[in-house]
Amino acid sequence: MSLRTALPFALQVAVLAVALALPAFVGANSYALFVATQLGIYVIAAIGLNLLAGYAGQVSLGHAAFFAIGAYSVALLTVDHHWSFWAAAAVGMVLAAGLGVLAALPAFRLNTWYFAFITLAFALVFEKMIVEWRWLTKGFAGVVGVPAPSAFGFEFGPRPLYYTVVTVTIVVFILVRNIVHSRFGRAFVAVRDVEPAALAVGASPQRTKLVAFVISAALAGIAGAFFAVQKTVVTPDDFTADFSIFFLLTVVLGGLGTLWGPIIGALVFFLIPELLAGMQSWRMLIYGFMLLGLMLFAPHGLYGALRQTWRRFAPPAPRPLASAEAIQQIEHPPIAGLPLEISGLSKRFGGVLALDGVDFSAPAGSCCAIVGPNGSGKTTLLNLASGYYTSDAGSVRIGGVETLGSSAQKIAARGIGRTFQTPRLVADLTALDNVMLGAFTRERANLLSTALRLPHAREEVRRLRKEALGFLDFVGVADRADTDAGETPHGQQRLIEIARAMMGGARLILLDEPAAGLSMAELERLEQLITRIRELGATIVIVEHHLDLVANIATHVTVLDRGTVLAAGKPATVFNDAGVMRAYMGERALKTGVPA
Repeated sequence: MSLRTALPFALQVAVLAVALALPAFVGANSYALFVATQLGIYVIAAIGLNLLAGYAGQVSLGHAAFFAIGAYSVALLTVDHHWSFWAAAAVGMVLAAGLGVLAALPAFRLNTWYFAFITLAFALVFEKMIVEWRWLTKGFAGVVGVPAPSAFGFEFGPRPLYYTVVTVTIVVFILVRNIVHSRFGRAFVAVRDVEPAALAVGASPQRTKLVAFVISAALAGIAGAFFAVQKTVVTPDDFTADFSIFFLLTVVLGGLGTLWGPIIGALVFFLIPELLAGMQSWRMLIYGFMLLGLMLFAPHGLYGALRQTWRRFAPPAPRPLASAEAIQQIEHPPIAGLPLEISGLSKRFGGVLALDGVDFSAPAGSCCAIVGPNGSGKTTLLNLASGYYTSDAGSVRIGGVETLGSSAQKIAARGIGRTFQTPRLVADLTALDNVMLGAFTRERANLLSTALRLPHAREEVRRLRKEALGFLDFVGVADRADTDAGETPHGQQRLIEIARAMMGGARLILLDEPAAGLSMAELERLEQLITRIRELGATIVIVEHHLDLVANIATHVTVLDRGTVLAAGKPATVFNDAGVMRAYMGERALKTGVPA
């Protein structure tokens, strides 16, 4: 263990030691034990909200409602129908997840803040419902006398309930940690930060957000279930909209998108009121100074500030990801390239005709280039072929199958990989994780297997990790595997994008200006790499302005000008065409000529 990785381990040991020893110091029936139990309940809900808001980037202002669903389910089923706590808690968890999906599903296609407003509206409506539906919820009087959980004839008192909550909190933390470090976690972050990259690897943004939301709402429901039995009384006043904001502030205070953020945030946010109980007149002023200090000195939350400070004194230790021999043993089998056939493709943006009846083909195993002046429709053609845009007319056939109208993620799952004009990598993930993101549709372990880290899921990750290292070595950046993508140079980011496309099992690779911003040495490496990929059998379609590179690697060139095909053929023929010189390079090039 390096000094840098010691911080999370030290926190785990410290928190676990304090949690286990606390009852021995404060007594079984003390108020301190009550507060600690409630803190654990809030942590469970905050961990779920952090998965949704911190990792998937979807801010929810309605988690008080899901918390209330869990609490009322347990209260009503145990008091009125004499169910066991465990069965009632399971019902509360399912209801919280199900009703949450019904409330939020219409908002998933909208941006983050519309989603937040819709969840807030759901919380406000639900708050009104539990007041007005007296026949079910007892209105303001609430549900009184919620019984303690029991198991095998043993009724849980304050201390057993505390240890039960601690155990559930630990289990939830471990399960969420496993999810965050899996393909699902990588997809969450990709959807949050670089949605086009998520689409390029076959991850549906709507489905990914839905998975995060279901988990988050279910955890809020579990937390609410324990809240009901700890407090023994459930009333509408416990679940106002302010409660949702408190949960969100807890996560933001601790650190959005960090595993330890919810725990640290809950410790500070819910324990400070207890410490300031005798300073009622000063509490809001103290809160104000705390929030101001957080914005100024810890914009990434308390855990983010702690981690940053720790890393100043703990430089990263070199960690071998795999031996050179292991990487060299990775064989890259031949690729059965997919042919691309485009005919009559048209696309209009308002009054601008971007493409007008374009025909283009790339036979299996070929390297075909698309060139033309800026604004000629080159990237639009790639976006239509890969499902990012919908066309107004025409046909796109990949491997003999019509794909026009299919979603980007479905097209990616057919074996189509792509890169972008500006590298679209997840900056906060390592180069290795970015490449492993490319295997999203290839991984077979489901969410439950991943969360439990079942043997077949661990074996699949080990195999794919080795394969991802092999692709990083193939493109020449294996030494950057453990570096955050945002900290790698521009030229290497482009290579990582290509490795990610290959990791997805791409048989047709669309490269959008991969040479932009590269030095001459990097251009030479890129040329060699594209040649090697083509030699494996993949079909390559490249949009590029660097004509020397195109002349060296392309078997066929198509020139676009103002959305139409100006010329098509072999590079030597096309680049010496008078019309191409005039449209693409000007009259001076027409007079002097361009070497073939």
